[in-house]
Amino acid sequence: MAHPHPYQVDGEVGRFCFTTHALRQGERTCYPTNRWWLSPLQANEWYRTRGFKELAVEHGVIVQSYRKTCAWLNRLRHQPAAEGTRLRTLCDTSEAEGQQVLAQLEQQAAQVLKDHHFTPEGRPEESQAAIPWGQAATVLPAAAVAQAMAHCEVEERWKADMAANPVPYEAPASQVYVAIDPVGVKEQKAQRGQPSSAKADRCHPPHYVHTTVAHIDHDDEGYLLLHPHTGGLLRWLVAFLLHNGLWNQGLVFLTDGQKTLQAAILGAFAWWGSVQLLLDWYHLEKKCKEQLSLAMKGRELRNAALQEVRRLLWHGLTDRAIQFLQQLDPETIKLPAARDQLIASLQRNHAYIPCYAIRQTLGLRNSSNRGEKANDQVVSQRQKHNGMSWSPEGSVALAALTALIRNQEQDAWFRQKTIPFELKLAA
Repeated sequence: MAHPHPYQVDGEVGRFCFTTHALRQGERTCYPTNRWWLSPLQANEWYRTRGFKELAVEHGVIVQSYRKTCAWLNRLRHQPAAEGTRLRTLCDTSEAEGQQVLAQLEQQAAQVLKDHHFTPEGRPEESQAAIPWGQAATVLPAAAVAQAMAHCEVEERWKADMAANPVPYEAPASQVYVAIDPVGVKEQKAQRGQPSSAKADRCHPPHYVHTTVAHIDHDDEGYLLLHPHTGGLLRWLVAFLLHNGLWNQGLVFLTDGQKTLQAAILGAFAWWGSVQLLLDWYHLEKKCKEQLSLAMKGRELRNAALQEVRRLLWHGLTDRAIQFLQQLDPETIKLPAARDQLIASLQRNHAYIPCYAIRQTLGLRNSSNRGEKANDQVVSQRQKHNGMSWSPEGSVALAALTALIRNQEQDAWFRQKTIPFELKLAA
């Protein structure tokens, strides 16, 4: 007999309702086809095919707004708006898919940690203490560094200080580079009220939803990893390194100098043999420019001081830069506190400020631009537009789907519901 409730399917060619049947023996229903071999559905729910998800996600919601995607999808399938996929349905479906991706990543990370005898927090158990984590990391020969220094056009009296810079020159083949950067988008209000005034906006600044994105690369291959919390991301990073057999490589983290991020990294990898933090040159230069703009009287004085500080820091002469700032003529300073903040920042990051000039000559990384680019690709391009605001769940779910596509893992996910979790992208 025909089943009273047709089976509803939302596919890449349109929406269809299929009549299902069941075998009855007296008053008992046997073998209902809608439960026997079709995925069970809730009331008014539609089954969405793999083709629909690939179309809606890969070519739709990660590229343009939900509203535009909904209109494009229904037009592509020649379905009237009243009969096609609804906007709210598309939003809920995409968010649920993204949350499933995050849940799968969490499940895989937990399993990897368990298989390698790590604690759930991402630290090796006592039985693993003898393993030389990160001990295969090597540095470049002193002769290569000396040759690179010889190419730097600096005063001879500086070269001894440049050679004494505490940041080593790593051999790239023995390192895993990780560029981490949190990104925030405007948080959606729980309820929509009356339009607020500019004064009210100043009194109640908007809240932000944050996602931490990491670009991992080793041996010309890369991977994008994200998590709503920095601690969770670092835990997944441990699992990723173990899963990809990178347990003996050195780690080089490129950051913007955020204190909480630096502390989290050092805490999470205190047991790793070779860990180096590098302060991204762009953010260091930006910090100097901003603080000197506040500190100095006028643009000309600011530019003169900035040029000297920038020259000293580019060559890794942090102590000389601090000394120069401390000896600035008090008559040229309008806000000493800003100058003191810059000095304190340089002192705090002294161990993370390398000789950028020598690193550039050696072909080593000086920038976290790959992490910035990852943020732009995964979050900013899609979620940072005028008038947009996001729920915490919706923002990270959409970012997870975008990372899935960027990592070229969509086929494995939509076909087998698995995530390879492996280095693949060109770094």
